[in-house]
Amino acid sequence: MNDTRGKLGNFVKFSYGFADVGFQMMVTLSNSYLLIFFTDVAGISAVTAGIIMTVGRIIDTISVPILGPFIEKSHLPWGKYRSWLFIGAICIFITNAILFVNLSFLPQAALIAVGAIVYAVFCISTNVAYIGYTSMNSSLTDDPKEKVQLSTFRGQGAAIGKIIAGWTLIPMIYFFGGANAYTEQGFLVTAVFVGLMIVFTYLTLFFATKDRKVMSSKEEIKDTKNNGPSVKDMLKQIVTTRPLLLLFLTDVTRILASLLVFSMFPYFFKYVVNDPAKVAVFFGSVNILLFIGATLVPFITKKLSKRTTYMCGNAVMAVCFVLMFLNSGNPTLVTILASIGYLGYSLGNVVNTAMYADIVDFGEYRTGKNARAAIFSVFQLSIKVAAVFSTSIAAFGLASTGFQAGVEPTAQVVSGINMISMLLPAGLLLVGVVFLFFYNINEKELPEMREEMMNRKN
Repeated sequence: MNDTRGKLGNFVKFSYGFADVGFQMMVTLSNSYLLIFFTDVAGISAVTAGIIMTVGRIIDTISVPILGPFIEKSHLPWGKYRSWLFIGAICIFITNAILFVNLSFLPQAALIAVGAIVYAVFCISTNVAYIGYTSMNSSLTDDPKEKVQLSTFRGQGAAIGKIIAGWTLIPMIYFFGGANAYTEQGFLVTAVFVGLMIVFTYLTLFFATKDRKVMSSKEEIKDTKNNGPSVKDMLKQIVTTRPLLLLFLTDVTRILASLLVFSMFPYFFKYVVNDPAKVAVFFGSVNILLFIGATLVPFITKKLSKRTTYMCGNAVMAVCFVLMFLNSGNPTLVTILASIGYLGYSLGNVVNTAMYADIVDFGEYRTGKNARAAIFSVFQLSIKVAAVFSTSIAAFGLASTGFQAGVEPTAQVVSGINMISMLLPAGLLLVGVVFLFFYNINEKELPEMREEMMNRKN
């Protein structure tokens, strides 16, 4: 079957969402627990950990605008985008495991160099896999309703992955480590298990889509060489498409807000609440609401535009996080408010993929060139830019408060943790709302644009 305009089968949709289950489990492990593994298990100072992760993230971020055009021009035997699911998953498995090996025996300079390189390769591997994965949203079907359904399955899969990770990662670390504490063995075996999960979920999608039109036939290769966008065309389309730049900035602020939450709340529960095991309840609860929110998106977008849906979600989460900061002494209320906030977060987390797909069509309508992978690499770039800042803010922010691993926190440390994990994310989310005020794609005009593009091709 090579028709991308028809309906997608249920197994293809399920597999598309299932792929993000494994990916989000891996992301949660690295985003939420790698920093605390470095500081509290490997005994690396917050500053050194911050340098390792920031340098790695900078290299990672630089790679994204290179990988997008590279993938767009690639023609591997298993499909332009589909091939990278297989390649990326294997690389993620290997590097994810190495990250959780204690390298503190190395001299300081070697530790920073090796740590940064391994972390950068790990992040680049996730880029390769996720650019291929998200680009498939637009390449599997031309039907806008099917694209929204794929985005919904992705959002649900992401939420389920985070729910599973939220409830199970700490128990797994304790179980595999043989103690109710953070241990080297516990982290390493958990990392291997999570790596196997992403290989399994990505390969499920890989095989589920083997008959879809994501294959690089000789005719498609020839057509791309003759009529496809050049690297210059793709870069020009990225920097001159206003909705793309605004959506990119909005995603950066929203994702940065969430990454700060996931990086800092293990510290909040260990050093402020004095009960590190409760972080599993926190992450599990917020991700249940994330799943519910993702399920509601198709119904909400029948009444509201994707842009308005995104703005409302950001506003809800921002209000909840301000209330969390004002009630930070009540961990139960903090968990409830965060869960409600992530109900709002899920709206933008789902519709943004469909918005990038809209931008692909908008850009092709304006220029006559389809720069799908390059545009979806901007989505990936937003994650990476947010990650650079979150790593720096979390690690160096902790250091600036006088934080010392395993030492009773001072009032300054407690205040700093609360501000970085709650008040700062709220401000970032509101900035994202402002960006979307200027987003100028009219969704009602898109069907007419798509029809005109089909007429041009015919």
